[in-house]
Order: sequence, then C-alpha cells, then structure tokens
Amino acid sequence: MHALESDYWWFVGMREITGALMGRHVALKPRRILDIGCGTGINLLWMSRLQRPDQVVGCDFSPTALGLCRRTLSSSAAGARFSLARGDIRRLPFAAKSFDLVTTSEVLDILAPGEDDAALADLHRVLRPGGMAFVRVPAYQWLLSSHDTLFETRHRYSAGEIRSKMEAAGFRVHAVTYANTLLFPLAMTQRLLRKWFGIAGGKTDTQPWPRWLAWLDTLFRTCLAAEAAMLRRGWTLPFGLSAICIGGRLPE
Repeated sequence: MHALESDYWWFVGMREITGALMGRHVALKPRRILDIGCGTGINLLWMSRLQRPDQVVGCDFSPTALGLCRRTLSSSAAGARFSLARGDIRRLPFAAKSFDLVTTSEVLDILAPGEDDAALADLHRVLRPGGMAFVRVPAYQWLLSSHDTLFETRHRYSAGEIRSKMEAAGFRVHAVTYANTLLFPLAMTQRLLRKWFGIAGGKTDTQPWPRWLAWLDTLFRTCLAAEAAMLRRGWTLPFGLSAICIGGRLPE
C-alpha cells in the first residue's frame, strides 16, 4: 500500500469516488475530521483539502502503519500539523462528540462477527450531533478470496447489510451505494475461477503492473472516474466490489 497508494489506479479511483460522494452529502465544511484505519497516510493528505491539517486526525491499530503514515506525512510541508493516534475502532481513544466527519475504509471487515456493531456504535459516539460518517467495506461474502485472506478480511458486506447495521447504531442513512461496478464482472470472474480451481495464490490483487500492461492502469482509472461522475450526479450503483454507506448523527 505504501508503495502504490499515491498513483495506483484503485487507490486514485476510490479517492475520486469518495470525493464525489462527500461533495454531494457532506454539505458543510467539517470542523474536525477523523480517519479510522488511516493506513499509510495518503488519505490524510487528501483530506487536508477539506480542512486544515491540524484539524485532521488519523487513527490506526497497527504501529507499523502509523510509522509509514508519519513517513508519508513528512513529505508534506504541513505534515507535522496532522495528529496521529493508535486506537481500536471498537474502543476509540477519543471523547464523545469530538468530530464532524469520521471516515473508515476496509476496517469493519477484519473484525470478528458482531464486533462491527460495537465499532459502529463507538463511531457514532465520537461524532458530534449533525456530524457525518463515511463507511466503506468490501462487498459480497461469496467473493471472499485469497486476496481477502492476505488482508485478514473476515466478512464482506452487502449494501443492505451495512445500511442496516449503521441504522441500528443510531445513524440516519443519507446514501448507500456500491462502487467499482464497471470492473466488477472482470474481478468476479477472476476470483471465482481461482476459488473453483483451488488457486490460492500468495499475492493480493493490488500489484504493480508489468511494463507491457501499464496501459491497463489508465483504463481502470478511467472506469472509476466514470463511476465518480455518476455518483456526483446522484446515481446509485447497483453492484460492485465495494459497498459504501454515508450516515449522520441526528442533531440534538
């Protein structure tokens, strides 16, 4: 991730999709932002477009990830102004009603069954009234593959499932959609063939392209950019490799 996330098609495209949805559903400029599972840091730099770096907080359970995150942030002139914390999404180390926008991507799926409910409840706790949460998870349990095993994914969600869980945690859901739709048939075929023929593989699907296939990066990036344009216009994508839910904490 650290080597690829700045310019690899999937990371670039999913940031564009995130921006399209936030632009449509996060109407006011958030005063304080929390990214749970901040990974190696590129999303924190990206979020500084929404708010000053000293109001953007990254949280991750992995010390290794936080170390790489600091390295990523050091490349920015404002890197020292970001705040980082080690924490568990099920028991966040922040006071109640601390943030106006909370984001988490591909974190709930690594938890044991039922722990995602506790995580969403704590995510709701740290949101201020009127604040918004952006939650992205991998889609469809039947697509669980060796890629997920390497990323320690235990569960893949349907859009309806993540919506129901967020509503149960107290959120008012504003939008739910799939993403990575245009490339879904290709990815589905690849993963199912691996499963049917017992090809476990020792690598994730996120790999640098061989030089002779580098043109695919542009093609796949264009597909995700097209989806971002659809979402920006208010479309809901009916299927995909990711499920996204945006919910708010009700004003008091």
